[in-house]
Amino acid sequence: MKKLFFLIILFCGIQSTQGQDGVGLRSGINLQKKVTKKVTLNLNGQARFNNDISYLQTYLFELGSEYKISKSFDAAVYYRFVNRKKDETKDFKQRHRFYADLSYGKKFGSIKFENRLRYQHQFKDNDGVTEFDASYIRNKIEASYSNKSKFTPYVSNDFFFQIGGTLDQLRPKIGVSYKINKKNAVDASVFKDIDLVGTENPGPVLGLIYKLKL
Repeated sequence: MKKLFFLIILFCGIQSTQGQDGVGLRSGINLQKKVTKKVTLNLNGQARFNNDISYLQTYLFELGSEYKISKSFDAAVYYRFVNRKKDETKDFKQRHRFYADLSYGKKFGSIKFENRLRYQHQFKDNDGVTEFDASYIRNKIEASYSNKSKFTPYVSNDFFFQIGGTLDQLRPKIGVSYKINKKNAVDASVFKDIDLVGTENPGPVLGLIYKLKL
């Protein structure tokens, strides 16, 4: 019964995106390798398609390390290489992103609360010249429901504060993680970026990530 309930939650989230202009797709893989009890290495790759999934708009790779400070706190640093184009007719342009996370997590019964604070700094290629793009402070709040099944539903919202600017974007998300076994898991989600300062109104995005512990 619980499994059906979790699937209904995700289905309702997907259905709520219908009637809007296009649905994008982000698919990827996350590889984790525990080096010590406190240090974990992560290698991620993603393919991101445009809002009607007609062409590949972005692909990226990132490498990072997470450190468990205590039972509740974690820290991480990452480098991300991105190739992205604005539309199908344009060429791919490179971006280099560096970011650092500080995360806090605590359980209240079956509900796990997580708060991730991120600083990110990005450079982009402009006709062969690498120049500064933007810096952000991002605050992501997430609540997930732990249970005896292999399904873990969650909801989250990511707040984007541009340094030197203001809060300019929100990213609400609903999803469910499915634990296949001790080493393999799949995460399915749907989210939407909400532009608070401009006129952009991108459609919702479906996410599908495969996770493997090495």
